[in-house]
Amino acid sequence: MQHSKIINVIDIGTSKVTTLVGQYLDADDKFNIIAVSSIPSLGFRKGQIINLEQASQTITQSIESAERMAGFQINSANISISAPHIESINSHGVVAISNPNGEIDINDITRVTEAAKAISLPSGKEIIHIIQRKFTVDGQEGVIDPIGMNGIRLEVEAHLILASSPALKNLKKCLEDIGIKVESLTYAGLSTATAALTDTEKELGVALVDIGGSITNITIFIEGSPVFSSVIPIGANNVTNDLAIGLRFSIEDAEKIKLKLAKLFENKKFEDEVELSHFDIHSEDKKKISLQTAINGIIKPRLEEIFCLIYSQIETSGFHQSIPAGIVLTGGGAMTVNAKEICNRTIPLPLRIANPPKVGGIVDDIMNPAYTSTIGLLLYNKNVKKGSGSNTKGIKAPKISMSGFFDKIKKILEPLLP
Repeated sequence: MQHSKIINVIDIGTSKVTTLVGQYLDADDKFNIIAVSSIPSLGFRKGQIINLEQASQTITQSIESAERMAGFQINSANISISAPHIESINSHGVVAISNPNGEIDINDITRVTEAAKAISLPSGKEIIHIIQRKFTVDGQEGVIDPIGMNGIRLEVEAHLILASSPALKNLKKCLEDIGIKVESLTYAGLSTATAALTDTEKELGVALVDIGGSITNITIFIEGSPVFSSVIPIGANNVTNDLAIGLRFSIEDAEKIKLKLAKLFENKKFEDEVELSHFDIHSEDKKKISLQTAINGIIKPRLEEIFCLIYSQIETSGFHQSIPAGIVLTGGGAMTVNAKEICNRTIPLPLRIANPPKVGGIVDDIMNPAYTSTIGLLLYNKNVKKGSGSNTKGIKAPKISMSGFFDKIKKILEPLLP
């Protein structure tokens, strides 16, 4: 009989809260989505709770809808977080190897990781991920897994991702109040990378840019590991707001126009004046809108500003010359009309738009960049549970040194032997 496991994830975005239930099939190494629910994010602003009651209701609605589809109750879930309070620090840890014979074991990995954590944190911040980038053993750099190696001195370069302690407490309280046990908290940039980036891109050096509703995640990978994680408070909602003001529509109608403009723009049969009925909008005051005004007059300047801010943040990181794989763009904002062309003109780096990887099951409405982060959260936690990726703190699962284990047994038994 084929073994499978159920993984529940809740992706708390700035425009929607999405609950996915995935069934992972061990034999086929693939996911089937058996439930999906996406609810507009009421009670949240830029990824943070501003109204606890509304936030609880939003998450409850998303979970209950997924439960009806899945046919069972959801009591625990893996949660993704993304908000402007997320920041990162690169740290360095050094310890002496403890074994008398000089062999590195799990205790040494734990101690050197703790040494990398021993830094002065900004007020109100806590570490949510510790990602071991690479080790150095007695001056030999670039060691990925030092377990079983011999040496005197062990060093680690670690990437620490920080979040606001009060914001995390509020989120956990919100989930606990509705009866959801938090299995793990994951920075959305890491989960999105699981779905959006290739191993080659991460090894060469790449900047993952996930444009959400009100925020944009920027995560830079070099030599296979993250070196910079940041969230800036600007996103696709800024385009919607500009359309609402410029065209004199409500926010809801402006969002409809923004989402459908990309498809209409690809259809060359349309003239500059487009009937509002194509956007499912009915207005007594207006009958048509100008594509020239909407795209070139409103959307283009705002996108240029967003991409300039993104590139400025990448330059500020100091890694802009170390990412030959360029930019991988995803998130709902990547679906905005002319986003790829404007990004290409604004940022002097190669560019690729990332869609979620193929999964089975109920996927008709989620196979687009807006759900890359959510599907990535499933894949990320599958790797954690299999032990092939990072755990909830981002520390790679170490190998067990059997030779060191038998040496310890021998030392215990020797005094007892005749």
